Amino acid sequence: MANFNHIAISRTDGIGDVILTLPLAMVLKQQLPNCKISFIGKTYTQSIVEACQEVDHFVDVKSLGGDNDLLSRSIPDAIFHVFPDATVMRWAKKVGIKNRIGTMKRWSSIGFVNRPLFYSRKKSNLHEAQLNLKMLSAIGMKNDYSIEEISSMVTLVPQSITFTTVPEPSTNTVVLHPLSHGSALEWPKEQFSQLADLLVTKGFQVAVSGTEKEGEIFKDSFNWKENQIINLSGKLNLAELLAFISKSSGVIAASTGPLHMAAGSGVKALGLYSPKRPIFL
Repeated sequence: MANFNHIAISRTDGIGDVILTLPLAMVLKQQLPNCKISFIGKTYTQSIVEACQEVDHFVDVKSLGGDNDLLSRSIPDAIFHVFPDATVMRWAKKVGIKNRIGTMKRWSSIGFVNRPLFYSRKKSNLHEAQLNLKMLSAIGMKNDYSIEEISSMVTLVPQSITFTTVPEPSTNTVVLHPLSHGSALEWPKEQFSQLADLLVTKGFQVAVSGTEKEGEIFKDSFNWKENQIINLSGKLNLAELLAFISKSSGVIAASTGPLHMAAGSGVKALGLYSPKRPIFL
């Protein structure tokens, strides 16, 4: 295995996929404790990445090649193109990163990846987090991890936040996240409403989360009860939502960012998944 002083990880898509990429940073930092780890992503996910203590520096993908491109002044020895972003791949080649790692299942990778990997995510029975760690084979590191091993790696440390616009969560609070921006098959809103009522009868406080736009979609589906079933939609930014979830009893959702945020925070996460490939992973 070569010696690396600085490694970049590129993942410029959604919250859940970013969280499932963080074990890559954790293994790299464990094996290369003196190596700087930079994470390239969208500012939308910045607070999640910064909650991972193994990442030294978050880089906004929009800053690459610009006046505030600090990463170009400290060129990484290697970059993992976990999500093949054309902008990032062109930048990495232009600035001369020696080890450009990515899968060759997309035409966009040709000419920009020089440490190619050949495996299919769509046809694999491995979890997304396991497939991300398979990329470590490109630099000669152990890349075969069980789900149990990965689960013990992921630790998100949220900011310390005092809530003023919503009730303070507790170990008696269950967060329901009904929608998924269409990224997953969703349980009917009416089912979530029935579940919320049932949880209240069992002595739990229920908090329903989502964006402001999602809140408009499900606002008429729930029997809102002051301090018992509360609407969080549009009231919390991502850092606040992570902190809220970390103080709660658990999260129930489809395969969405908040579900992975709960798992990464050590909070019980009950996922509602379709049995169809590859959704069941």
